Amino acid sequence: MLKKISLLILGFSCTYAMHTAELNINEYDLEAGLKLDIGQFNEMVEPNTTFIGIDYLKADRKNSSHNNIDRYVNINFMIEQEIQNSGFKVGLGVKGIYTGLGKADFRSLPIGAEVSYKLPLNIATPIGFKAEGYYAPKSLSFSDANGYVEYRAEAYIQLMDRASVYVGYRRIDTEYDYMNIISDVTYNKSIYSGIKFSF
Repeated sequence: MLKKISLLILGFSCTYAMHTAELNINEYDLEAGLKLDIGQFNEMVEPNTTFIGIDYLKADRKNSSHNNIDRYVNINFMIEQEIQNSGFKVGLGVKGIYTGLGKADFRSLPIGAEVSYKLPLNIATPIGFKAEGYYAPKSLSFSDANGYVEYRAEAYIQLMDRASVYVGYRRIDTEYDYMNIISDVTYNKSIYSGIKFSF
């Protein structure tokens, strides 16, 4: 009986959830991400405003400035708010970054902002744009990390209520301080395309 009630509650919450899952690719790189809407688990939080997520990027050295890059994982937290009657949504957040370069470990906590804009067109398939930037100075960099900068820009078309396609550009720059040698590494610089689902 408890199992049935739990399934019923889960099914009901997912009806109104704004969780998202996305996947983007190019010829060499693969990125996947999942964001959960905390408002669906905590009634004290307004839905569609506070998110926690995880992203994984399997990048190829062809889109990097170094041949020995490691996997890239980030755990992220974001608070978003719509600006009424403007089409804009803004957000502030933080990421926990883990990657590496050979024997060097890179860990940082960049802070950043995101802004998205939905064009005010009265069409069945909404079109919009999104931009984001994250930065971590040395004070927010750990292990062999010395600094982090990331920025992205995307354009999307919402083909269905709960699905959209997009194209974008990202650049992720990492700075290492390994064995007292400072080195700048562009982890990934590429154009990509992807799909995003809401559930």
